[in-house]
Amino acid sequence: MKSKRFEPLRDLAMDAATAARRSLLEAEHRVAELERQMAQLRAYRDEYVGKAAQPGGAMDVVSLRNHRQFLDRLSEALRIHAQHLGVARADCEARRTQWTAKRVEAESLNRAVERYRHEERRNADRIEQRDSDETALRVARSRREG
Repeated sequence: MKSKRFEPLRDLAMDAATAARRSLLEAEHRVAELERQMAQLRAYRDEYVGKAAQPGGAMDVVSLRNHRQFLDRLSEALRIHAQHLGVARADCEARRTQWTAKRVEAESLNRAVERYRHEERRNADRIEQRDSDETALRVARSRREG
């Protein structure tokens, strides 16, 4: 029976698709977390810049230098974080592509198993009908001869 031979392959493909889906969900959560962190960093930077720009907030040279250095560090942190986010997004897309391929493979194998089962049922029905017809024919012959 072909369907029985393909069932283990289908099951393996379905397990692989499930694992790929879990991996994709993890990647999506990672991207969401990095995006949340990025938004926090930007908000913090904007708040820091806004406080320094308030009227009457005169800064001496040392404070101004410290302010600029801190803004430079914040900008560098944002740049690095943006790189990490880009890598995470690319990884997420790669995992989405992998999951899609695994899902398509599992669905194809499932359709094949179902098609083979249908053919096997149809063949079994034909054999049963043929046996029934032969039995009916034998009974009819034995009645004519007897």
